[in-house]
Amino acid sequence: MSEFQAFFWIVMAGVVVGVCFDFYRSLRRYLRWGRVSTWAGDLLFSLITLVILFRFFQRANALDFRIYILWGSILGLFLYLRLLSRVLIKGYLQLFRLFSYLFWLLRQGLRIPVRGVFILMRPPYALLHWFSFLVYRILEAVLAQPLRQTRARLYNYWNTLFSPRTKG
Repeated sequence: MSEFQAFFWIVMAGVVVGVCFDFYRSLRRYLRWGRVSTWAGDLLFSLITLVILFRFFQRANALDFRIYILWGSILGLFLYLRLLSRVLIKGYLQLFRLFSYLFWLLRQGLRIPVRGVFILMRPPYALLHWFSFLVYRILEAVLAQPLRQTRARLYNYWNTLFSPRTKG
């Protein structure tokens, strides 16, 4: 690989890091993150940037670390931030608004069938509720008194087997 190609890849590394940085910056601005989520996002961005730089530096000069790698990456980042950053941030914010609107449409579209199911299920549920309450009351009337009597008989039988202890 020629020196020009290597330098091109190093400058492209800076540009790609700039693109990722603007994406992250605009996402953070759009979602209004707090301190903890910003910290976690910064950590994730740093790891992603490290992987990106590793891949580009490996392609450029097989990870042979030289000072021109840093200068080339900074040059690429500087050129990107001066020439394309504002346009791309506006594009990212428009893209986030579009995704937000599409998600809202999807949520509204799913809400209609769910409401329809609730409306369709209301009469059978009311009938089932009435029927279960009727069965409960019938079983309570039929079984409650015999169960109370059985409990009382068992308690009396237990007391006849083991009489209560008295002091004395």
